[in-house]
Amino acid sequence: MDSNNDGDGDFKGILEKLDYIQALGFETVYVQTVFKSPFLDGGYDISDNKDVNPMFGTMKELKNLIDEIHKRGMKILLDFVPNHTSNKHEWFKKSVKREAPYTDFYVWEDPKKYDPETNQPIPPSNWISFPKGSMWEWNDERKQFYLHQFLPLQPDLNYRNRALREAVKDIIRFWLDFGVDGFRVDAIGHLMEDAMRRDNPWQPGMFGINNYFAQIHTYSQNQEDMYEVTHEWRLLLDEYKEKTKKARIMGFEFWDSAEMTQKLMGNETHKNLHFQLTPNMWLARIYNSSKIIKRVQDQLWASSPSGVPSWSVGNHDKGRAGDLGGVEISLPSFMIILLLPGVVNSYYGEEISMTSLPLRPDQKGDRDPHGEIMHRTPMQWDDSPNAGFTKRRIPWLPVNPNYYAINVKRQAGEKNSQLNNFKRLMKLRKTPTIMQGELNMCAPTPWLFVFQRYLHGEAPIVVVVNLGTEMEVISLKNCLFSLPRIMEIHTASSNSGFEIGDRFVVCNSNDSTHCLNCVQDLDWF
Repeated sequence: MDSNNDGDGDFKGILEKLDYIQALGFETVYVQTVFKSPFLDGGYDISDNKDVNPMFGTMKELKNLIDEIHKRGMKILLDFVPNHTSNKHEWFKKSVKREAPYTDFYVWEDPKKYDPETNQPIPPSNWISFPKGSMWEWNDERKQFYLHQFLPLQPDLNYRNRALREAVKDIIRFWLDFGVDGFRVDAIGHLMEDAMRRDNPWQPGMFGINNYFAQIHTYSQNQEDMYEVTHEWRLLLDEYKEKTKKARIMGFEFWDSAEMTQKLMGNETHKNLHFQLTPNMWLARIYNSSKIIKRVQDQLWASSPSGVPSWSVGNHDKGRAGDLGGVEISLPSFMIILLLPGVVNSYYGEEISMTSLPLRPDQKGDRDPHGEIMHRTPMQWDDSPNAGFTKRRIPWLPVNPNYYAINVKRQAGEKNSQLNNFKRLMKLRKTPTIMQGELNMCAPTPWLFVFQRYLHGEAPIVVVVNLGTEMEVISLKNCLFSLPRIMEIHTASSNSGFEIGDRFVVCNSNDSTHCLNCVQDLDWF
C-alpha cells in the first residue's frame, strides 16, 4: 500500500493494512528486502545492510511498524540476504582497494591463466552464474576476479573469512536489537563454494551452453561448509531468545533435496535453522495424488526432529497459485496447505487469487534481470483507479487489468469468494484438530488426494481434492482411516456442487468402503 502517493508501497502503507492482515488470521508479517539499494535487482542488491531504502520510508517509520505489529501480538520477519551485496556497498569498494579488514570480505581469485593470443585473464573455473554468464568478473583495479553467483553487480561474500562472518553476525544483532523477530534467509544454498575451484560437470547434452541450468552445480552450490555458518546464526538467535525470553527465528529459501533440507534444520543436539520458506507446493496442482503424498512426506521428514514443517504455494519469484488456473486451482491448493501440520507462508494477493502480469520492456525498465517482477504488481484492494493501491496516476508497476473483477472489496461481499473461503480455512487452522491432530493421507485414485486430520475427542476433518478433470467416485477401502456416517461441508469450491453447511450420508458397505459421488474438479472437506 502506498501511503504518500509516490507510487511505491511503504512502511506506513503496511501499517494502514495491519487490520486486514490480522483479520485474515495471520500472526506474522514477512517484509521483503527493504534495505538501502540501487534497486537493480528488486532490492536484493544491498548497499547498506543497516539502513532502509528511502522509497519505503525511514528507520523511524519502520520502528513504528514493528512496534504496532508487536502491540497486536504479532511478529515481523525481515529478508536477510547473506550471500552477496551490491557492488556499491562500502565493503566492496574497500575490498577492491585491499583495505583492511575488508580485503578478503569477498571471494577473489587470480586468473587460472592468461589467453596466449589475447593475453586476457581466464576465469578460475567454468562456473555459470544465474541466469547466465561466467560466475567470475574481472576487476581491473584489483587485477583479480571476484565471484558473483547472481549478477556481476552482486559480488559474493567470503564466508571462509572469520572477520566477514563476524561482520554478518553484527548485522543480525543490529536488526534483532532494533526489534525484529527473525529473518527469511535468501539464497542460502549459494553461501559457499568449493575451495579448490573445480569445474562443474554439465547436464547431459548441454556442454558449453551459457545458461545456469546447463550445469550440475556440484562445486558451486550447497557445500557442506555452509552448515557451520548457519549453525552459528542459530546459536546467535538462541542467545537472544535466552536473553529476552522471546523466540527469534530464521526461515530459509532452499531448493534442494529433503536430505539437505533436513541438515539445514539440524537435530536435537546440533540445531540449525527453524523452517523452510520455499514454495514447496508450487506445482501441487499438476501433480497426481501419489506425488503430493510424497512431497508432504518429504517435507515432514526433512523438518524432523528439530525443525517445523512449512508450506507455501507461491512467492515473489515464482508467482501465485492463481497463475496456474485462477481460483479453481488457488482454493484447492490452500485447502491442502492450510490444513496440513506446520507453518503456512502466503504471498500477498493469494487470498483473492491474484495473478501475475507479464510486462513490456518499457514497463519493466532495468529492474527485472531475472524476469520475476511480473509477480510483484500492486495489491488489488478495490475497483477504483490503480486498485486502491495509490492515488498517483502511474504506480511503480502497472496494476493487473483484472483488478476490476479480482479485488478485496468485491470478494468481501461474496459468500463463497476465494477471500471468504480463505478466511474460513484460516479460522479452521486454529482448531485443536488442525493444530495438534494426526495426519492420515490416501490416494484412492491417481487424481484424488484425500487426507484426514484426527484428534481424540474431536470431530475429524477430511479434505478431498480432485486433481484431475473428470468426475470420480471415491472409495476409501484401501485407506487407513474411516469416515463418520454423517458429514457436513465446511468449505467447498464453486464447482463442487456442494454448499457450506450441506449434510450428507456417506455410503458405507460391510467391508468399510466409503464412497462419495464427486462432480468434476470437486474440492471440499
